[in-house]
Amino acid sequence: MSSRQAWIDINKELQAICEKMVARLSPRVERDELISWEHIVVGFFKKGTRTLRATNILIEDGLWEQAQILARVLFELRVNVDCFVIMAAEDDVAVCHRVIDSMMLEKIKQLEASNYAGLDMLSGRPTRQDFQKTLKEIQSCYLSGEIAKLRKYGFTGLSIENRAKRAGHEDAYQIVYRNFSRNVHSTDYVEHLGGPSITGENFHREYVDSRDTVTLYVAHFSAGGIAEFTNFALRCDMDAELDEIGRKQKMLREKE
Repeated sequence: MSSRQAWIDINKELQAICEKMVARLSPRVERDELISWEHIVVGFFKKGTRTLRATNILIEDGLWEQAQILARVLFELRVNVDCFVIMAAEDDVAVCHRVIDSMMLEKIKQLEASNYAGLDMLSGRPTRQDFQKTLKEIQSCYLSGEIAKLRKYGFTGLSIENRAKRAGHEDAYQIVYRNFSRNVHSTDYVEHLGGPSITGENFHREYVDSRDTVTLYVAHFSAGGIAEFTNFALRCDMDAELDEIGRKQKMLREKE
């Protein structure tokens, strides 16, 4: 069995563990109507679990380039979660407000860019005035420079590169995030223009195998790290399952 197939199998196992955790967490959160620290952690975790599942589905269908895009999303999410943990240790209430406020600012920015197009198509919708009122309320809580950072970068107020540095993932950012970005922005077509004929058969085969293995590892590292934090923070009692998957992936990495 190739290293690539082993990573595919272990990521499917991780997906099953994460989905089991989601099922345990959802009822607990739904009983509480207020947005809390736990709600935000579960939100991060659910996004990570669904994105891992989507990545696995794309890989199963042989859509590796598209899977790289989602692996990039997972990596950014892992960075965001790690930054959230750092900021929560400093002030957990403040960081929760920043998460919610930054998401609302992003939504308002999108509405403003389209001149609120389509808003009137939703029944029982908030009005333009409602969003503008919310914007003023958020703006009153931050300095103008901080508002600009929240609108541009999200709750951390940092670029993804600086987020990765703060979370200790700078090397992964330089190697993975930048490389996978070429697929998000559709600026590289070499694999669709007869890759082996351009790069040579042997090099292309080695490149594809390496590329795919990195994609699988990044997805695992990202989703697995989020799962470990969620299990610890929300006491999901999945220590044995996560320890076992951690043991398997460590053995796999040592064989590389």
